Amino acid sequence: MVQQLSLFSAIDDPSYDLFISTIKTISGNPPVLFANVNTIWNLNPDNEVQQINKKNQLVEPNRIKLSTNVPLDILADSDSSDSQSRAPRQLDYTLMKHLQTDALPVIEGELKSLLKNSGINLTSDSDMNVDSDVKQSNNNNQAWSLSMSDIPAAGTSKKVSIQLISESSILFTDSNASSLTAFMNGLGYILDYSYITVGSKFFFPDNLILDAYKIWNFDSDKSTQLTKGGLLLKAYINVSKNTDIERINQAEKSLLLLQKELQGFVEFSIPDRQSMDSRSEAPDII
Repeated sequence: MVQQLSLFSAIDDPSYDLFISTIKTISGNPPVLFANVNTIWNLNPDNEVQQINKKNQLVEPNRIKLSTNVPLDILADSDSSDSQSRAPRQLDYTLMKHLQTDALPVIEGELKSLLKNSGINLTSDSDMNVDSDVKQSNNNNQAWSLSMSDIPAAGTSKKVSIQLISESSILFTDSNASSLTAFMNGLGYILDYSYITVGSKFFFPDNLILDAYKIWNFDSDKSTQLTKGGLLLKAYINVSKNTDIERINQAEKSLLLLQKELQGFVEFSIPDRQSMDSRSEAPDII
């Protein structure tokens, strides 16, 4: 479990080059291209869940997020209309300038193979139906990250968002019964929605990380870019112990210093905590 301190902002696409050059100067490091596929799982409504614990306290169930890295060699240039064979211009931060459309930024066949080999069933695609007892055709050692998060701490005096996140790793091999869907169904969860993030990541001193990324929803047959025209920005620091007050205070100072340095160009702020509420009954979040 970590305590994550964060600030958020956004820039438009034309500001991307200036943003990259500015952050390279401030951080002293080049950007690193990253891509993730994320699946959000919610409680199966057919199951009855006891929401009162042994102390007679109300316990609100949370969604579960499963994420994994997308191999960079299957990223695709959305300027091309051929979703099965698109090839990126260059596998670095400049790729983001060519991801302007609703087309998924990955080769579709490769994405389907990645999900299928992990036993994830997207109900909107009949080709993706994978039962837990079906042997996968390809060897697969894909590691997935399972995480759950609390709603950020409340308080009008807070200068940064503070959120507790619990995370673990799941490794699936080429076992006959290796299926994430079966695993999650066994926990009483079903797939809610899925999305892909592609972006540039900067590493600062004091373990501060700054991500500039785009998001695509691919639950339906027609993918949609949720960030069309711009990029989301997230600056964050993870503190391993929520009792480490000194480290938490230092992390807050580092975030506020970055906020001050970029003031006038990028306006970092705390988002509405309701937009980061991962409880089962809350609206969809990314």
